[in-house]
Amino acid sequence: MRRALIISYYWPPAGGGGVQRWLKFAKYLPEFGYQPVIFIPENADYPVLDETLSGEVHPSTEVIRLPIWEPYRTFRKVSAKGDKSVSAGFIRSARKETPITRVAQWLRGNLIIPDARRFWIGPSVRYLCQYLSEHTTDVIISTGPPHSMHLIAEAVSRRTGIPWLADFRDPWVNMDNADKFRMTRYARARHEFLERRVLRSADSVVTVSWYLSSQYERIRQRAVCTITNGYDQTDFDGRGRPADSGKFIIGHYGTFGEDRNPVALWEALEQLLAEEPALARDLEIQLVGPTDASVLASASTHRLAGCIRHVPYLSHDTIIDRMRSSAVLLVILNQNTNEEGRVTGKIFEYVASRRPVLGIGSVTSDCARVIRETGCGVMVPFLDKAKIRAFILDVYYGRFVMGTADSTRQFSRRELTRQLSEELDRLVEGNIR
Repeated sequence: MRRALIISYYWPPAGGGGVQRWLKFAKYLPEFGYQPVIFIPENADYPVLDETLSGEVHPSTEVIRLPIWEPYRTFRKVSAKGDKSVSAGFIRSARKETPITRVAQWLRGNLIIPDARRFWIGPSVRYLCQYLSEHTTDVIISTGPPHSMHLIAEAVSRRTGIPWLADFRDPWVNMDNADKFRMTRYARARHEFLERRVLRSADSVVTVSWYLSSQYERIRQRAVCTITNGYDQTDFDGRGRPADSGKFIIGHYGTFGEDRNPVALWEALEQLLAEEPALARDLEIQLVGPTDASVLASASTHRLAGCIRHVPYLSHDTIIDRMRSSAVLLVILNQNTNEEGRVTGKIFEYVASRRPVLGIGSVTSDCARVIRETGCGVMVPFLDKAKIRAFILDVYYGRFVMGTADSTRQFSRRELTRQLSEELDRLVEGNIR
């Protein structure tokens, strides 16, 4: 069996979306001839924890750890806040940014390049070069963000000659919330230089969306492989029928940032509550995950505060049950430069939940493509209140028809891991396109 060294910042007990992709790949890679070896920080400063995910780790998976120093931890001690919001997607618990947060964001964008885990690069390169001199490994894989992981892999691959696959779960330069960093011209040029160097140095590049792959192919001047995120059927097997709360639940599961605030949705729901007495009695809006204060405030201004149930975090296992009990599942795209290529990981678990999906954002986006190909729901423009209203009424009165189960299988974690193994085979065997 071939050995694959996977360099990742996120791994159980980390919770949230960042850990899912390579946790699931590592779970299924042995079926396709690859033994995963996971290299992670020993004392990582994860924004959220989910101990239940540790049970997902394949028994044969080897995990090696090295201590990391992270400035965010020091920053919180100095600021005496102990608040992890600085590193958790810029989700604010208050309606206004604090001066301390603005300073931290500027430092992150302009001085700590490419990200706050850059101080782990040197020690990791030295450790892994020694490890690889004693352990045979066929391929190196890095997954980012944080994109410091790619710089570790780049240096180790160069020194050892082992082929390297760089996996981009999100864009680098055109990342979400890039404007928050208030980058100088020099800082942006530095990020662009490092991104371009990684894209052109890696033996293979994989992204999670077709749009991002097309962007990176222009920079890389070679082919880029698209392997989306997906769902694991074992997460859904044996659960029985979803619980019936008697409520018409519209649910959003995951990070809900300021740049996703769906004003048209709140307006449509406010109007429906005034016109549909039965829906007014039945409606419950579940927001599970870090949710920006501006989003909650916006919903409240449309008289929805009494309908909202906000839970900052639940275990992945519990969230699956919540999804399956919802009447409508929300996926809302960021209103920024990478909206077209933004395919949130939760959309695939929404698909597997077999519940109607209401997408709000660009109808030409990759996320809209997934919704269209699976027949799981609709994608409507961000400001199209009429279409939002019509879809909710169709679901409420039983007029929406789901796509077939067969249409979802292309996004199963096992099938996606098979695609990954084929890319790794080409890489290891020297058949790079």
